[in-house]
Amino acid sequence: MKLKQIFLVLILLNFHKVNGQEFDSSPQGTPINYAQQDVIYSKILNESRKVNIYLPDNFKKSSNLQTYPVLLLLEDEFFFMVAGVVKHLSSVERMPETIVVSILDMSYIPTVYTNGSTFWPSQQLSDENPDPFTRHLKEELFPYLQANYRANNFKMIMGLSSTSIYTLHTFVKEPELFNVHIAIAAGDILGMGYKEGEKFINLISTEVDSLPERKRYLYVTSADSDGRTYPEIKENLYELDRILTPFRSDKFKFISKIFPNEGHYDVALPALLEALNLVFPHEEWSARYRDMVSESGNALNNIDQYFKRLSDKYGFAILPRAERWNSVNRLSWVGPYLIRQGRISEGIEIIERWVEYRPKSALALGELAAAHEAKGDLQKAMEIMTQAYNLSKELGQNSELYFDQMEKLRTRINKK
Repeated sequence: MKLKQIFLVLILLNFHKVNGQEFDSSPQGTPINYAQQDVIYSKILNESRKVNIYLPDNFKKSSNLQTYPVLLLLEDEFFFMVAGVVKHLSSVERMPETIVVSILDMSYIPTVYTNGSTFWPSQQLSDENPDPFTRHLKEELFPYLQANYRANNFKMIMGLSSTSIYTLHTFVKEPELFNVHIAIAAGDILGMGYKEGEKFINLISTEVDSLPERKRYLYVTSADSDGRTYPEIKENLYELDRILTPFRSDKFKFISKIFPNEGHYDVALPALLEALNLVFPHEEWSARYRDMVSESGNALNNIDQYFKRLSDKYGFAILPRAERWNSVNRLSWVGPYLIRQGRISEGIEIIERWVEYRPKSALALGELAAAHEAKGDLQKAMEIMTQAYNLSKELGQNSELYFDQMEKLRTRINKK
């Protein structure tokens, strides 16, 4: 009897009432995956290394022409936050689509002297040689990302608190490894160095002074709550700003500041937004496609020129957005728009580029067929619509729409 009672209680515990209706309190949902975890065996480190990887939403849809910058995150605790920010900003074209790679075990932090820091009571931090890990990045991780995920050579690194030591270390000792260095909750780290009395502040300024033409970005901040409790944090950030200000240029952009109204780790989100805007300023990344095609000259050439300027600035190919949710700033909107405006040849050029960037898009092929139909080339339209139909069947998509369009084209062709 007792067993039956216990069984009944367990059943009842799995249900609850809302507005008089009973619901199962342990629903079986479907997982939604936004990232993956890869395991890479490192011969250099003689160990298996786990990394969490966020890939842009359009990665599998895009052609091999699309390559991606990499943001290397040294604190996996912030992986979903960083990936979410990158996902959103890139989706609204405030930055390029970017791969986020998070290191799960960042133990290879160089030894530094704290130089009397009140934030860190010990004389030294870490006890590691970072060189093998740096070799692992250069010779194993980054080549792996290039071979498997079309990563390009534009690389960013982000560390928080103690892991920002390695971020600043690469700025000083490995200046060619990363284009962008983001060090958050790092004002205390600026006062440390590889030797007693040596400071990253001076090492950074010496490095910038020695190579003023090197193009790079540096972002360093700490929350004002840390600065109030540990005054040297604020002093270090202000000193770095003062020393680096004469070097600020189109080649070298930096921010070194106390972040107001934030806590030690709370600052991660607003600081990341500010750092990414330093690298990818809004005024340069808010492309208005309709304005570009309204200017004099060929529509596609106008768009290409805009993105060529961006590509030249950053050193990798930045492509116009083929598709984009709920926005006119995309080739998939601009092409049909030009067709409707009677600029059929220019519209076809843009839709052809859309097809080139999305070779597995039946929708793009369908629009290209419709564009040739508008031009009066029914045979060409039929040929491309057949491709769209076959591709939709291959991908398991609804192919009836393309079949119907084929039939309509066939009827028009037979009447001629």
